[in-house]
Amino acid sequence: MKAKSPSRIISADRCQHFTPSGRQCSSLVGDRSSGLCPRHAALTQARNVNFREPLTRQAADFQNAQGVNHSLGALYDLLAEGRISPRRASVLAYISSLLLRTLPGLQKEESAEEETPRFIFDLPRPIRPPVDQSQTATTSEIQHT
Repeated sequence: MKAKSPSRIISADRCQHFTPSGRQCSSLVGDRSSGLCPRHAALTQARNVNFREPLTRQAADFQNAQGVNHSLGALYDLLAEGRISPRRASVLAYISSLLLRTLPGLQKEESAEEETPRFIFDLPRPIRPPVDQSQTATTSEIQHT
């Protein structure tokens, strides 16, 4: 029977988080049920939190600037409370800026769909300079010459 190496026994008391390169976290386990240190347990919980409800509560489906503004305000609150990572907040803020840029195009499309063609028959006549009557020839004068 092969005996366990001392490093393998110690690693059971270490956090069970592994880096992408395969290295194990060196911190001790904080919560036995998860097998993670307090830092990695908090990161795991933060990833599993759903922020959809507070970010979309008053967003009006992001169809107007006021709705996007409400969502950005909620995002600011989440970031200030430390409930969302700065990286995630910056991505969401960038998406909000893209939404704001597309709003004028959406409004033009909606107004084009609602607007029916209009015909205007009362166009103003062109402004012409006044004609001097003394210099104009009558049709009878033109025919006699």
